[in-house]
Amino acid sequence: MKDSYEVIVVGAGPAGVAASLICRKRGYDVLLLDKKKREKIGDKVCGEAISKETVHEALEKLSIAPPKEEEINARIEDLVLRTASPKNHITLPAIGYMINRYKFGQRLLQEVIRSGVILKDQCRVKQPIIRDNKVTGVLIKDSEHNSIVILSKMVIDCSGTMAVIRTGLPQEYEPKLNKKITKADFAPCYREIIELNHDHDLEGKIVLQYETDIPEPGYIWFFADGKKRLNCGTGFIKEGKHAKKSVKSVYFNAIEKYYPKGTYKTIDGRGDVVPIRAPLWNAVGNGLIVAGDAAFHADPLTAEGHGPALMAGCFAGEVACNAIEKNSFKLEDLWKYNLLIMKEFGADHARSRILTMALEKIGPEKLEFLLKRKVIKQSDLTSAGIMKKKSFKDYLDRAVRCFPKYGLLLMMRKAISTSKAIAKHCETYPATPENYDVWKLKILDLYSQIT
Repeated sequence: MKDSYEVIVVGAGPAGVAASLICRKRGYDVLLLDKKKREKIGDKVCGEAISKETVHEALEKLSIAPPKEEEINARIEDLVLRTASPKNHITLPAIGYMINRYKFGQRLLQEVIRSGVILKDQCRVKQPIIRDNKVTGVLIKDSEHNSIVILSKMVIDCSGTMAVIRTGLPQEYEPKLNKKITKADFAPCYREIIELNHDHDLEGKIVLQYETDIPEPGYIWFFADGKKRLNCGTGFIKEGKHAKKSVKSVYFNAIEKYYPKGTYKTIDGRGDVVPIRAPLWNAVGNGLIVAGDAAFHADPLTAEGHGPALMAGCFAGEVACNAIEKNSFKLEDLWKYNLLIMKEFGADHARSRILTMALEKIGPEKLEFLLKRKVIKQSDLTSAGIMKKKSFKDYLDRAVRCFPKYGLLLMMRKAISTSKAIAKHCETYPATPENYDVWKLKILDLYSQIT
């Protein structure tokens, strides 16, 4: 390992490997850092459901084959939102896979190492190095506890939800970049992979089951992971009255209703945290790009972050390489990254966050009422449906179905109209940093209308 590289990438998850590979393919020397042992990289607690379209698009950019048979546990076709009464549900298309995250992650890592990227595992990144208001490298502590400074032209932070580079920046560094995380930004979760004593009826489905006794966002998930296997879990924001609640206890109480003890064996059970907020509105600063969970790139509704992280890593690599070619690493030189993210998935995720906020506010009991009366429809939850103008007849029909709880109808209409406004506002994302602050104030104001 040298004391300087053209690109340093922090974190060897999907965003990190994608960014590293793009930069290496363009001929730059790249250092990839990760705190895990090499053979443990890719072993992460998650729902393991990935979007086929997004993942395939990213892997095509990387010239890497999509998930192979031994890496695919099951194929997914539908996302189901339902309540304690399973008859009341909405089904959305969700074409993808349930993958073996470890096997897939290890293959991606091997591709990166084969390309010539230098991997330094078992090291902890302690903080970014700042010179003249530019990120110029990182301070790491290796497996032998030696503190080492490594310099670079570009740093790409793919360090996961805790975002060690972004959150380690001094306050005076780039005011347009959010340097904090709060408890409201992520949810501690507990996930199990279980094998049932019998076949389940969820083939091809990932289910978000809303329950009254699960704190916001209020659901336990059941993802089909094979004929007898399920990936199950829950998580919630540990604030206020929920601050001291045990995620594991909430999970076990919830799953007992559907799969009692003795009807399955646990193959793997672990906890972690997942980001649940909208993406960072700006994810660049002088000499720095933030990607993947570190930039909250997971879908706020489903928490699917693998595909978006791969795409974000590709974009980060491309923009970083262009900056190196021009030998200019200022905020405005890297701004194109924000535009690429917003166009690819950022706008959709911004709208998804409105949906999750509305569902949290409505709560499971009222949601069950809306689903049972068919007041909420599938089209209300899709991009095309949100943007389509609703007729007077449609609203009148919903009003009749919603009787006598008209307040719920008004709340739902507010969520739909706000979601539409956010989708349109995202289309106006500023091409340069100059108008960013005004744009951001507007989108924060739109979010405040749901809280």
